[in-house]
Amino acid sequence: MPPLAPAIEPLLSLFVLFAAAKLGEEVFERLSLPGLIGQIVAGFLIGPGVLAWVQPSPILAFMAEVGVIFLLFETGLKTEPAEMVEHGYIATAVGFFGVITPLAAGWAFAWAIGENAVTARFVGTLLVATSIGITAKILTDFKALDTAFGRVILGAAVLDDILGLLALSMLTSFASGRSHWLNLLLTVAFVTLFFVLVLLLRRTAFPRLRHRLGKLRATAPQWSFALVVLLGFSTMAAYIGMAAIIGSFLAGMFVGEEGEVATALGARAEAVSSFVVPFFLANIGLKLSPSVLVERHSVMLIGALTAIAIVTKLVACSLAALRLGPRSALLVGLGMIPRGEVGIVVADQSLSIAAIPSAYYSIGIAMAVLTSLIGPILLRLLLRPGGDRRERSEQC
Repeated sequence: MPPLAPAIEPLLSLFVLFAAAKLGEEVFERLSLPGLIGQIVAGFLIGPGVLAWVQPSPILAFMAEVGVIFLLFETGLKTEPAEMVEHGYIATAVGFFGVITPLAAGWAFAWAIGENAVTARFVGTLLVATSIGITAKILTDFKALDTAFGRVILGAAVLDDILGLLALSMLTSFASGRSHWLNLLLTVAFVTLFFVLVLLLRRTAFPRLRHRLGKLRATAPQWSFALVVLLGFSTMAAYIGMAAIIGSFLAGMFVGEEGEVATALGARAEAVSSFVVPFFLANIGLKLSPSVLVERHSVMLIGALTAIAIVTKLVACSLAALRLGPRSALLVGLGMIPRGEVGIVVADQSLSIAAIPSAYYSIGIAMAVLTSLIGPILLRLLLRPGGDRRERSEQC
């Protein structure tokens, strides 16, 4: 076979990676497992570590960057800050203790085994977030989104994601060498101000702007504006030293709203994400190192971090939700276990921080994958027996 033309080779890589990712997603969904895990596994199988059909390349890296930006943008669109207020202090307590406990435990564990300060902070940050998407899908499957524990899980997961991204921003600032406490406090203050400003403008300026957008003659003005905000916020976040994904998450929160416009924006975002996000997830698998995953020390670390990730979320969140009753509290704890897409995003950031050993990339991805498999399985087992219809009418 003659060698491929320079223009064909990247297209072939995109084709093979995308097709494999969607096939992996379909297989895992049919097994009632998170589709995003199937996309990562597909990337791993066709990558240099196994079949070697596709090699990492600049164009795949670029598509992966676009994919993760849209992934967090779509997460922001689905994030309703009012949920935290509506469900009161229980969701807030679950979210807060569900962040502080794994953060402290991960940090202490990494410090105890002799890791450097940046790596210890990374491990703590890695264990923080909860996947809204994975747990929400399971609750939807069992028609449990409208239960007391379902609403608490979603509200707490919103807070988890916000605090998790804030922790990631602090980690990036610390790792950049600007590790003076004043700089860290300024980073926290700036990110917090960024969040508050976005939420304030979302309620004040954006509704008035929305009416004017409807008068524009350009194609899909609402969607075009959302993309401008997405790219603008992502660029702004990167420019001021935060991760670009924080800007994309905030952009989703900013343009997210209710009604027909929200439905249209959500449909367009889902359509774009269905194309670009698989490149991010499959590219994650592409970069996984088989040698790290089978190396004895790495396997022990994966097991330890997965255990810490499960126990800290389960115990802290269940105790914070005890007011709902023992069974509902346990369901809340189980629902907060999956790290999913946000944990994967944090693990991916480790490659850009020189002080973190490269093995922690594969270790972090493995932990996020395992929690995203174990959490849903346990949650399904507890939900399946009777569903306890009485809880569907409970209110926080």
